[in-house]
Amino acid sequence: MPRAARTPRGAEMIRVKPKQVDAERKLKAQAVSKDGYPFTPAYDHWRLNKDVQITLALPGAIDAETEAGLRATLLRYAEEASARHTENMVTRFKRYLRDTGASQVTATDLINWRARLGTEEQWHMGGLKGFLLAWHDYGFEGVSKEVVDLLQGWRIQGNEKGVAVANGCPESGPYTDLEMAALLDWANLAVARKDILFEHYAYLLTLAMTARRAVQIAALRGRDLDREADKRSLMFRLNIPRAKQRGLAFRGAFRSLAIIEDLYLVLLQQHRQSVAAVSEAIGREVDPVLEREVPIFLNRKRLEDVENSDELKDLLLGRTPDQLHATTAELGSALRCCARASTARSERTGEFIHLSATRFRHTRGTKLRREGFSAFVIAELLDHSDTQNVRVYTENTAQEAVVINELVGAQLAPFAQACLGKLVHSAREAIRGDDPRSRVPNDRQHAVGTCGNYGFCASGYRACYTCYHFQPWVSGPHEEVLVDLYAEKERAREAGCAEVIVNANDQLILAVEHCVSMCKEAVDRMAGATLLESDAHE
Repeated sequence: MPRAARTPRGAEMIRVKPKQVDAERKLKAQAVSKDGYPFTPAYDHWRLNKDVQITLALPGAIDAETEAGLRATLLRYAEEASARHTENMVTRFKRYLRDTGASQVTATDLINWRARLGTEEQWHMGGLKGFLLAWHDYGFEGVSKEVVDLLQGWRIQGNEKGVAVANGCPESGPYTDLEMAALLDWANLAVARKDILFEHYAYLLTLAMTARRAVQIAALRGRDLDREADKRSLMFRLNIPRAKQRGLAFRGAFRSLAIIEDLYLVLLQQHRQSVAAVSEAIGREVDPVLEREVPIFLNRKRLEDVENSDELKDLLLGRTPDQLHATTAELGSALRCCARASTARSERTGEFIHLSATRFRHTRGTKLRREGFSAFVIAELLDHSDTQNVRVYTENTAQEAVVINELVGAQLAPFAQACLGKLVHSAREAIRGDDPRSRVPNDRQHAVGTCGNYGFCASGYRACYTCYHFQPWVSGPHEEVLVDLYAEKERAREAGCAEVIVNANDQLILAVEHCVSMCKEAVDRMAGATLLESDAHE
């Protein structure tokens, strides 16, 4: 619960301007954030939306006049700007106080702080500069004309953008095509095995296929899923709420994005699960009109307090319509759960692939740039309002992906570990080994292993190498499969096909190479065991 309202320290002793008097009067009243959340400005905790609560507990030495001006300025920000932007201003001002030990805003302390930050962290000063200038423009006490003159004379360098992208960092930069394929293969397998929750899988798939920010995915509702049919084909679209645009209300603007049917069906199923959870909470079926407004990703903790349809309607269509949507913290937790469960490995490092929402955005931008799209198209598809933040993609033209060939493939295979099946010495050791229909033949009709799946599978033998039901034989002619795959890749290159077509089977090639290496290791172990046995007999 919020602490009892208190008058800012020393406020009764301050000589203030008329605007300051109005501000202090307003601090005692109830306010409403940009996202519609009520809060009391005199309290130390302000809940601004479902994701952001700011804390105004400041060092005890801060000047009372400065604290009053700070609160008044932050109140304007909370009412007029985004919750996250307001939170950023609080964080940076607190750092200024902590780093300098200052009790007020002075030119001397700002000069010392800028020197302490250095070049790499100067962007913290850049963010606070605009806040302090606005503070003075509003007419609140605490920022002098001397400070304003100093700030206006400074040209502050922004934070360096896109370092991870430009360097092709395997830990924080964009994923390669093979890493993306490995992640998606693992995710499909994990959700089928129930190693991860379906909701977590839906979020991961949405990240990978839309490259949108977590706050945008959290804002999705059932009505944002769109299925368009004409005489020739079906089109699936997702109307994604925009974010980070100033002055924009929650779900105030959208951009339509074409998506594949798989993602459409996954999100549709996830929405159905959310509707079912809401129905259970209110004890009846959700009204068809409200059903379309139910979030795809629910805030289940907040749902526990909903008891009837009227409360549901108020939460979805009332003054604070974001309350039933999952918080970005919850989605972040979902991604961390996926990261802990993931066994997908990078062909670059041999380590488990690091998951982050930002990396998916970097990957989409890098891939679009490699395919020759302009900065304007990249900005549109990444939902940027301008092109200033996409330059890193258009200026960096190096090819990040490793070129897979006969020499490289065998070296990368142990890192990628793309073959998911269990090696067996013969059909006698395999699940379903006594069933002739379980044999898996290659293009030359030579059996390479056994299928352990009792269900129907319409996939060709190539899909087996990345399937956990596959049981490759140690003596199987897996090299024949490699020869055919490399020859097919070379034919595509000679025909002038795009790189995306030429490299389409690289993940499969690494899986077969991995299988070949496992078979060689198994043969070597058997040979070593035989040699030891013969030595023992001698």
